[in-house]
Amino acid sequence: MRAALLSRRVNAPLWSIVVLFLIAVAISVAAYFAAVHQEAANDRQWCGALTLLTSKPVPRPADPGANPSRMQTYTLYEEFVMLERHFGC
Repeated sequence: MRAALLSRRVNAPLWSIVVLFLIAVAISVAAYFAAVHQEAANDRQWCGALTLLTSKPVPRPADPGANPSRMQTYTLYEEFVMLERHFGC
């Protein structure tokens, strides 16, 4: 009788540990999928912004020295196009 009681006491903490481990795994899996979903939503927002910024092509200036601001605009446009490709938009 005493051995059965002792056996139950030993098994009870083991089940508690198993249940706590399963809860931790479930929370970790849920957090992973939430992070993946959030990252995909963020990428879609960036793609929308980059598509808007690159919708009108900027021509390369014929003489960059005559108007440096146009060269800077063209350089920014090229960087946005590169980012758009990086995001796979």
